Amino acid sequence: MSKKTKKIYYIPDKAESLWYCNYKELFHSFKPVPPFPRYIQVQTITGCNASCTFCPHGKITNPFPKGKMEDELYRKIIDECVKKPVKRISPYLMNEPLLDRELGWKIKYIAERKSPRLFIKINTNASLLRGGIAEDIMNSGLDRLNISFHGISKEVYEKSMQGLNYEQTLANVNHFLETKNKLNVPKPKVDVTMVRTKWIESEITTIRNYWREKKIRVHIQPLENRANQQIQGRGLHLKEWRPYSWCKRLFTQAYILYNGDMVLCCVDWERTTILGNVREKSIEEVWNGEKAVSIRRTFLSGNTEGLLCHSCFIQLKD
Repeated sequence: MSKKTKKIYYIPDKAESLWYCNYKELFHSFKPVPPFPRYIQVQTITGCNASCTFCPHGKITNPFPKGKMEDELYRKIIDECVKKPVKRISPYLMNEPLLDRELGWKIKYIAERKSPRLFIKINTNASLLRGGIAEDIMNSGLDRLNISFHGISKEVYEKSMQGLNYEQTLANVNHFLETKNKLNVPKPKVDVTMVRTKWIESEITTIRNYWREKKIRVHIQPLENRANQQIQGRGLHLKEWRPYSWCKRLFTQAYILYNGDMVLCCVDWERTTILGNVREKSIEEVWNGEKAVSIRRTFLSGNTEGLLCHSCFIQLKD
């Protein structure tokens, strides 16, 4: 880990002036940890209808109980976020968001209150993107819809995204795109995403060509183990695994579970590190709380021993 990369974020001293913080960022690329998270993920409901090979869902020892965020708590979270310089709110976390049949109004609640600088995004496997829920999403004010679709053949798709039906999901996606084009609506912007596993490697050119014809961007992300040894041992990788040398999630992103608990990271499926509860406190209080700040200091010292971060690995790039 290089010195510059290691210190790209720092915890400013309370005595430091705003001018000095701006100076360090402008001339030395040292960014102060923001006093409020720039990106927020909110788990409105637990669960997923798939068991993807690259995802911890179904592979953890402490699974989520069935639960749904109370409307009052959801509104409290959003009402606080829209008053702050948040860049993105994503009403999903470690779940399939379309399982929440009320997701449409929850997105609209953000859209009706947010500033132009804030955008709303969800990631979905699109297996439920049909009928009333598809219509609700189209009319919700959602800015970006990322569709997780791994592979372009039935064999690779259903091996990667176990529990889902290739023909049905592809039909859902294509119908949504056709409807969006007919209505000539700019939002939500639709992208297709996947992680780079050895299974999709031979299909990458075909994948890109298929979605390019529909004017859809494809994002292929490096495979992470998501702090889960089972994923690391499944033989999905093309290259060697290596520990994360740097991660900015601790310094910019907040992750709130359906019961109000703020966990350390989006890969904390086992809820090993709960920073606080936003039902009892504000997001700002938890974000700047002693526990969160102490963990950031430990991470910045270069010592991840004892932190969830110590278990995070990523595929080596070419």
